[in-house]
Amino acid sequence: MAWRPDHLLCGVTYLPAEVGPWLWHEFSAERTRRDLRRIRAAGFGVARIPLAWDAFVPTPRQVDRHRLRDMETLLGIAAETGLRVVPVLFAQSFGDCVLLPRYAVRRGERRPGVRVISDGIIEPGAPRDVWDDPLMLEVEVLWLEETLRAFANHPALLAWDLGHDPAATCRPVRIAHVEAWAQLFGGRVRAAADPCWMTLGAADVLTARGMRLSAVAPHVDAVGLSVLPQALRLEGAPLDPLCVEFVVRLAQRLAGGASPVVVSTGVAAEPVVRWSAQGGAAGGETGAAAAVQPVEAPDAVRHTGALLERLPEDGAVAAFASQWCDLGPRPMASAPYDRRPWLAQSGVAAADGGLKPHGDVWSSTARRELGPGTPAPWPSEGFDAVQWYENLPDASNDLFARFRTEFGVAGE
Repeated sequence: MAWRPDHLLCGVTYLPAEVGPWLWHEFSAERTRRDLRRIRAAGFGVARIPLAWDAFVPTPRQVDRHRLRDMETLLGIAAETGLRVVPVLFAQSFGDCVLLPRYAVRRGERRPGVRVISDGIIEPGAPRDVWDDPLMLEVEVLWLEETLRAFANHPALLAWDLGHDPAATCRPVRIAHVEAWAQLFGGRVRAAADPCWMTLGAADVLTARGMRLSAVAPHVDAVGLSVLPQALRLEGAPLDPLCVEFVVRLAQRLAGGASPVVVSTGVAAEPVVRWSAQGGAAGGETGAAAAVQPVEAPDAVRHTGALLERLPEDGAVAAFASQWCDLGPRPMASAPYDRRPWLAQSGVAAADGGLKPHGDVWSSTARRELGPGTPAPWPSEGFDAVQWYENLPDASNDLFARFRTEFGVAGE
């Protein structure tokens, strides 16, 4: 039977303001303690924490013992703080970037729109096939087995996440590879008696990208779904909560209808500090022009309130803010935020840890302990998944128009 919490879990994905994705490359127990205490004081009970592949397994021969000790420290701090942790393993997409060790890069190959970062440096090449490449599978098994041996059933551990929107940067060649991969790694985590899920992206629902939710769902305890409304390719207002609800409920249908769903969502919202190239606060834009502009605080508050109120009705058993805090000048100047600065401004808190107005809405929801959702797949009938995939991407907006007709305009 699939894992189900007894109340709506409300958490955040944690990256420090000072270093962002390089949390493990520059681990600081003092900074971690400060931030986890702030997260807990804001009412959140869970922190989802990405584990950087290039930091934890820098060579294909062994998992870095220093990073395992750092992880032990973090879990100890979380336990002291009263916070549960969801470590995120394997391929994780940050915008157009994926953090991989150098041995995981195919030199001389290019993947349009994808950058590989290793130890903070953009590598010339494309990611190896994380789904079926023998070396990658060998390393992934090594990483998971060592990590489970050290931390399975840890009192601070809530669950494991087997990736974050991996197809955005590591697109599968065959759907069968994804299914075999999910069966292998989901099975190993479950054998350790820990829950696990895998966070896919909204584009896996709306454009497919070689991913099928039905190939993953049977092998995990919940389907994770990252939905950033400002980046959705749907006709209509990006801050209409109906857009997110549509993706979430359709994802459940594509997953088979019975899987609990964990939703990661958030908006880039004012107020934000805009950093100059020298690292000081500035009034103008930074770096390349943003494709997405942060929204005004009142709009973010309205959207967040309406969405969080509805997510349990849409079947969510957990809701995670996509980012705890805005990032500071150092990570903002680097990939992936050089091309997508709005991603660095998607925190529910400012870089100093103070909650933004819409962060107060998240905090209030976290303190309410709402009941968890039950699966609410849509459409309830007359839906052919094979035909759906054959007609993408046009089918997305056609079906969204039907959803809007059935459920009415929400939000604004």
